[in-house]
Amino acid sequence: MNRTATFTRRTDLLRFLNQAYSSSHLLSQQSPPISTSSSIPVPQSKCQIYVLGNPSADLDSIISAILYSYFATRVVSSASTDASSSPSSSRNGGKEKAILRQYIPLIYLPDVHAGKELARLRPEFVTALRFAVGWDRGGGGGGGSVTDSWEEQKVDDEELGRCVLTTADLKETLMVSWAGPSKGREKEMTDERNDEDTTSQNENNSSNPSEEQKNLNVMMVDWNVMPKVPPNGDVRVIEGLSDALPGLHLSIVGCIDHHEDEAFVSRNIPLHPMDPCCIETGIGSCTSLVIRELRAAGLWTDESSSSSHTTTFGVETLTDSSYDPLLRDSKDLSSIHEAQVAKLAMAAILVDTANMTAKGKVSAVDTAAVQFLETKIQAGINAHFRDAKPKCPGSSSGKGNLDWDRQAFYDAIAKAKENSVENLTVLEVLGRDYKEWTDTLVSKPSASSSGDPTVKFGICCMVKPLSWLVEKCTQESKATTDKSTTKTLLKYLSSFVRQRDIDLVAIMTAFRTAEPTREFRRELLIYVLNHGCVSATERFETAAVGELGLEEGIWTSTDADADADWIRDFSLSTRAGANGEDGSCYRRVWRQKDVSKSRKQVAPLLRSTLNGGRH
Repeated sequence: MNRTATFTRRTDLLRFLNQAYSSSHLLSQQSPPISTSSSIPVPQSKCQIYVLGNPSADLDSIISAILYSYFATRVVSSASTDASSSPSSSRNGGKEKAILRQYIPLIYLPDVHAGKELARLRPEFVTALRFAVGWDRGGGGGGGSVTDSWEEQKVDDEELGRCVLTTADLKETLMVSWAGPSKGREKEMTDERNDEDTTSQNENNSSNPSEEQKNLNVMMVDWNVMPKVPPNGDVRVIEGLSDALPGLHLSIVGCIDHHEDEAFVSRNIPLHPMDPCCIETGIGSCTSLVIRELRAAGLWTDESSSSSHTTTFGVETLTDSSYDPLLRDSKDLSSIHEAQVAKLAMAAILVDTANMTAKGKVSAVDTAAVQFLETKIQAGINAHFRDAKPKCPGSSSGKGNLDWDRQAFYDAIAKAKENSVENLTVLEVLGRDYKEWTDTLVSKPSASSSGDPTVKFGICCMVKPLSWLVEKCTQESKATTDKSTTKTLLKYLSSFVRQRDIDLVAIMTAFRTAEPTREFRRELLIYVLNHGCVSATERFETAAVGELGLEEGIWTSTDADADADWIRDFSLSTRAGANGEDGSCYRRVWRQKDVSKSRKQVAPLLRSTLNGGRH
């Protein structure tokens, strides 16, 4: 069988991302749905699968998508692509066909293009990517000479824009492609897009996309259910993509997730045998699960190898040595490239587990993943810096090889995340790490759900305390008196809820106090506009007092009396009639004493009180 050069694990991380990004625009090669039946032949020599994280687009989701894409991209035989193990050598004149399964990481940001805007909204990802590839960016992107200045090695925003794809980017690409080949060639993809012109072009075109172009193969990571969006009814969609491209069909090929199983993928989707379906709770980071699944499939092995190809479970996986002469002479490059990806993966796990110190979040899977990554990182550092001793985050100088400094690396990523909200607007802060659900609203737990209305709610997560949010609202609105702080916050909450067209929103804060204590704390705020949700929200309050350790109040530093006045002005609960001035009917704020409970635990609890315990 002829071996096709592909984008595989033994390559520079940025090179892989750039290739994946560029090939996502080559939609003439977009594949039809992946066959899960042995009776359907596989006609294409290239199959693209988009690896999509959840709508919060947090560090864990983004890095899980990149990590899986990097190692899962490979060449397979046509026989390996069938669900059945029956031989298919009779196809193509008795010859098996080599198929490139190309996985493309996709960030779920429907209104944000990659590049400078992504860097502004997700600086912790940019920081992690820079640290992952920066220390060996000399000499053409991997393995070259090391510069003396760490600053000179940084990946700039323009380069980031060329290698990371968001759903906003993909939507634009698909719309151009659906408009027809001639229009697609004339369209230049620039950082300054004009949405109005693009929409007009799509509406006025006379070309119809092919059935292949209408299909999108999707591997889900860090979530396991797609939202139902009116007027689609029970049809699951990718918001910002499916609604802009009527007729787009989603083929879910697999899933890796650490959230509660919502019975969408596991029960309803015919998955593909080449990709896993792994939904397991109790794991601190989805990235840890991705690593475990890659290792189990033999796609990321303990030993770095520069051999031309390996065969694992009937899958032929090419390495860079099959087309990169450098690797034929140096096994070190393989270690260096794997260390790049390992550092990126490490960033997600450490942030989600507070550098493996978060009680109740660190599992055996996380511990095994970190140990595996540390070995890979140190091997890469040893391979690259055998003689040079640059000063860069994540390493410490000393005799012999450089040592991996996990604490310094974590501190740099955590600081970038903590400061990520400083340059955002209030509404951007609320929407930055936001997840949304639509469910049946059951007024009484014992009542039947038949005919009950739906409820739409969201949970925002913040890395700053509520006192910081109140102050930011005041500053942004130019309010100058203490008496206006409550009204100012309510104005922004009301605006956010109405813009999202939701019935209620919860805000969860997770932050550390100032030096020297650096104590980890959480707060919870709930804001309701729909009277029909008040009874269910009060049931949540009753349950959460025990399960989350809620007590009324906020964590602040100086003026307890002012805090008490603010809480009294903010709190409200009314079942009908007299709403607050902002239109709300229920408002509460609590300190959360059980800091081990994150959104993964709070969301199911809130959902169960809203839907009466029904999924």
